[in-house]
Amino acid sequence: MLRLSFNIIPSPVEAPDAARGTMPPRSFLVLLLGLVGAGVAARVLALPPLLPDLDAVNFARALRGFDLSTQAPHFPGYPVYVALARLASAAGASEVGALAVPGIVLGAVCLGVLGLVARPFLGAIGALTATALLALLPLPVLFGATPGSDGTGFALLVLAACAVLGSDRSRRHAVLAGAVVGLALGARPSFLPALLGLALLMPRRHGLAAAGGVLLGVGAWLVPMAVLTGPERLVRIGSGFLLGHAGEWGGTVAVRPDLDWRMERFGFDLVAAGFGLPWPGSSAGPALLFAARLLLALGFTGALGALVLAGVRSSLSAPEGRILRLALAMGLPYGAWMFLGQNLLKARHALPLVFAGALLVAVGVAVLARRWPSRTGPIAGALAVACAAVMLPVALAQGRESSPAARLVAHVASTLPPSGMLLFTGEEARLFEHYVPHYRAGRPATGEQLRREVTRVAAAGADVYVTSTAPGVEALAPHLVPVARFSCDPRVRSHAHDIVLYHYRLAALAAPHEVL
Repeated sequence: MLRLSFNIIPSPVEAPDAARGTMPPRSFLVLLLGLVGAGVAARVLALPPLLPDLDAVNFARALRGFDLSTQAPHFPGYPVYVALARLASAAGASEVGALAVPGIVLGAVCLGVLGLVARPFLGAIGALTATALLALLPLPVLFGATPGSDGTGFALLVLAACAVLGSDRSRRHAVLAGAVVGLALGARPSFLPALLGLALLMPRRHGLAAAGGVLLGVGAWLVPMAVLTGPERLVRIGSGFLLGHAGEWGGTVAVRPDLDWRMERFGFDLVAAGFGLPWPGSSAGPALLFAARLLLALGFTGALGALVLAGVRSSLSAPEGRILRLALAMGLPYGAWMFLGQNLLKARHALPLVFAGALLVAVGVAVLARRWPSRTGPIAGALAVACAAVMLPVALAQGRESSPAARLVAHVASTLPPSGMLLFTGEEARLFEHYVPHYRAGRPATGEQLRREVTRVAAAGADVYVTSTAPGVEALAPHLVPVARFSCDPRVRSHAHDIVLYHYRLAALAAPHEVL
């Protein structure tokens, strides 16, 4: 039986805290627990009141029955996450709560484990810095509370990295590391490139043990999913999904080949949404928030600059070198995968890069602490405060107000009659189906289908409404009159953060550019 244990006593090649400023173990644990508590509190504040989007509805349907053929949830199924969410639901959690609890609970666990495991490598200040960044940076907080698989997958990725850091101690630790990697794949398969990067840090002498652990972890969810779905149907559903994701609707470079657009979106997802730093086109906000962002940017720049000044070669051979190699091994392959193979409209895909970046900053802080131990503590504390100041506004925004899609559903249900009215929209159609199934909301596959269906039902006398997220809506612009607009900060929801509801009229007088 595998026993989860992390030996936090420094090995002979690891420098003790005395080399970088001492901190009593009790003080370290108190600060670590405080950061874990702050991270949990931030995620509770960010818990949305309603299911925000199509993916969340698919997961909610999976609470009642796992069926990939009906997108409950959609492929690849995320079976580890769904199993944990169903446990929370069976324990009495609400629909939104059951889908968010796994990410919040595992998020707390991974924060504590990261601090304990990183201390022998980074010292107390460096380990607390890494924990503070993951506890308080905007993207981990927002998606740690979102009813979806991202928070759970991210927490398991962090736990997998921590397990790999201790994999050289014994075969048992290597098996444990492989098993956690396998479970992480069952919660968020798109993190595969980052998880593969962890293999570079696995000692060769324990390679077979780690591979066996991966097989155990993957088998724990793949076998039940194959039994529930059927092997042949699982292959058919999976191949269809992968082909569509790669070449039709997945947002990959094959679908959106504009490299300038991809670079701009990649930068926004990582810099603005991920780290809360200023980005061209994003508002600076009030003076205090601007100051916090400036302090955060200076802190990141200083920490990364310490790495450069210390020299890559010396840093790789120092105690911090293993963490540095871990960050690069995860971040470089995943960054390439995100840029080329992911939908950059959704900032959640930057989560592994935020983790890698947080580790790099923590390594920089550890280098500074070794050279100027008495000065680094206040700097690290100011960095944590700046993170909290930048994160709180977006966390409160997500927790206080429903997503634009959910507000669209509420507005239609409260202002328009269900009879005689048809709505054409995008992914929001699944929210209508979930919350107000008596309303007819269609999701056309193409712009041509939208034009054809709208023309047909309008000629038959139906009262037609169209949203800005419907595919090909631009072709109907001369006939669209804006009725309502639902928006939020793009850092809260980078995808579908601005939805306009239009009324379709054959004799519309409004100019196509008029919106509320």
